[in-house]
Amino acid sequence: MNKHKAKKHFGQNFLTDKNLLNKIVEEAGVENKDVIEIGPGMGALTQFLVKVASTVTAYEIDLDLKPVLNQLEKHNNNLTVKYEDILKTDIPNDKIYDVVANIPYNITSPIIFKLLESSNINSATLMVQKEVCDRITSKPGTKDYNALTVIINYYMEVTKVMNVSKKLFRPIPKVDSAVFKMRRREKELNDDEEKLFIEIVKSSFHQKRKTLLNNLSFSFEVNKEKINELLQKLNVNSNERAENITLEQFIELTKIWNNI
Repeated sequence: MNKHKAKKHFGQNFLTDKNLLNKIVEEAGVENKDVIEIGPGMGALTQFLVKVASTVTAYEIDLDLKPVLNQLEKHNNNLTVKYEDILKTDIPNDKIYDVVANIPYNITSPIIFKLLESSNINSATLMVQKEVCDRITSKPGTKDYNALTVIINYYMEVTKVMNVSKKLFRPIPKVDSAVFKMRRREKELNDDEEKLFIEIVKSSFHQKRKTLLNNLSFSFEVNKEKINELLQKLNVNSNERAENITLEQFIELTKIWNNI
């Protein structure tokens, strides 16, 4: 098992601390649930998941890990390993799933957005680069708060679980990690409104130093006076920057946007 050499192009860093792995599974709260694991590697996390979950479907891109994972699959009849790229695969929609994964840093955002778009993903407990976790769990008015923060928090209720030292990985990466959990929220906007919401949020943060008013006016090619009227309805100052606007204010702005 230990002979496998981590592959940089797959973003592989293997976690072996059993107490930490057990803690992650506990925090995920996946007892008797159907679980998807992304990048099981040598099965360090998988071996704890299969003990509590109803089923575990693991997606692994590295075919050299087949001998290890096939053995694990052989001894756990609730485990199915699929040697597929999660980003090129349709997440099955036959059940409600909870995701638990130590995801490669180089594809963190695409994986998170794939999970957001899959409405049958109930929750995801993910280990990511610490600075990414800090961004996702940041609050309005802080330097880490950005469009990604707002969009993820629209779809999911997000909480930070723990920091994880880089020294617990093999090979040791350059940065520390952190675990966060996101749980599906009820939709507040319809599908068309959601598309507009994402457009508004991304436009608002287009240039962080510019005001919300200037960014929206530039991106949507709308008269500043008209946008200012909407902002006043939300009690938002025309000189405010996007980093100080709450998720709720972005949602309300989306709802009244068509009044322009």
